[in-house]
Amino acid sequence: MKWGPGRRKRNSLERILPRPWMTSPQRLSRKKAVLWVFLFLAGASWTQASFLHAAPKALAISTPSSSSSSSLSAPAPSGANGASPSFDRIADGKFVENRQSYQFHYTVDPILQASIEEVFRAHKPPYGAFVALSPRSGKILSLAEYSRDPSGNGGIWSRATYPAASVFKIITAACALEKGLLNYNSSVSFGGNQYRLGPSKISKTSKWEHQTQFDEALGKSNNVVFGRVTSHLVGSQTLREYSSAFGFNQPLPFDFPVDMSKAVIPEESYELARCGAGFGEVTLNPLHAALIAAAIGNQGVMMRPYLIETVQTLEGEVLYQAQSKVWTQPISARTAQDLTLMMRRTVDDGTASRTFQRYGKDLLKKVTISGKTGSLSGSNPPGLYDWFVGFAPAEDPQIAFSAMVVNSQRYKLRGAFVVQEALKVFFRDRPN
Repeated sequence: MKWGPGRRKRNSLERILPRPWMTSPQRLSRKKAVLWVFLFLAGASWTQASFLHAAPKALAISTPSSSSSSSLSAPAPSGANGASPSFDRIADGKFVENRQSYQFHYTVDPILQASIEEVFRAHKPPYGAFVALSPRSGKILSLAEYSRDPSGNGGIWSRATYPAASVFKIITAACALEKGLLNYNSSVSFGGNQYRLGPSKISKTSKWEHQTQFDEALGKSNNVVFGRVTSHLVGSQTLREYSSAFGFNQPLPFDFPVDMSKAVIPEESYELARCGAGFGEVTLNPLHAALIAAAIGNQGVMMRPYLIETVQTLEGEVLYQAQSKVWTQPISARTAQDLTLMMRRTVDDGTASRTFQRYGKDLLKKVTISGKTGSLSGSNPPGLYDWFVGFAPAEDPQIAFSAMVVNSQRYKLRGAFVVQEALKVFFRDRPN
């Protein structure tokens, strides 16, 4: 059939509905009208290829340098008609939610979700979020959040007002590896305390330089090494290029709107060094953080994340079935393999090793874990932020994750602790 004036190819959503020019108004009325109303409320475009991947509107966010000291009082981005997904009802081992006259079946694992919510309730941080997904498919396995204030708005996992901190070192390392500037075990040097940055430490070397390797520098989150690598080798243009390739400064394709992670890459040498080491104007969404880790665990391929597995009528007719789709490939498989080795150092003998050795020794007998920590103070909401992102098993990833905890006066709950508790549940049937 040729497409004449006023006609166009039907998009994927329209394929589940009758054609209006072939169907009477009576046959169209209820099914199409109700679904159309829901899509309108959800903010999805009727003309897009898939209503489940409609791009969310960009939302204004506060960067780490912002003077704002507000808490999570502003409305969080949300799904249909102002409502985030609800994980209150379980049917046949899946979370199910009725929206209008339709039933949404979610991909979240109820057991994993409950275990993380219990960790947050037990430790009571001001705020916390945990996201887990399958690196190969993009299927969301957990989407948990917590606020000590019960009157606070939800959507903690969907915001991007959180400083990326040293998680951004992953992007810096990817630049150096992908461009052939360094190998994962290249020798690098730093002067003085590895965590204290200063202009002279970036611009000059001294006769008292300490030697280390690039993988150890990532594992121990060496600020001086990463500042020098960014300023002397990577440069602002490359860092900007790979920030975008990993999904910063662009909307994430997701079933519900989420805030956009933002990275402002400066030109000035010392400010650029600070940015590459994790102290720049870079904010990160927890879902995006998990996606970055998942891409490394999936040979450099970043899949589209999805939460809605099926949409059905109340009578059980399946109107939509999710399919795995590639979103982008920011790095090569070789670079992803090198980053995997580097991120293993974080757990083996780096910044997360103490947590895993103290609380997760039996877990480490089951699985290898690649990860990256990040710790920094922030203002929206105010507090001390602690990240842990990564994937496991390192050699054959089945789960990628990000944990973000906002503490008050000191680091009472670590992101690495939240993750190791989640992995204990996820790999509970795996033999030692």
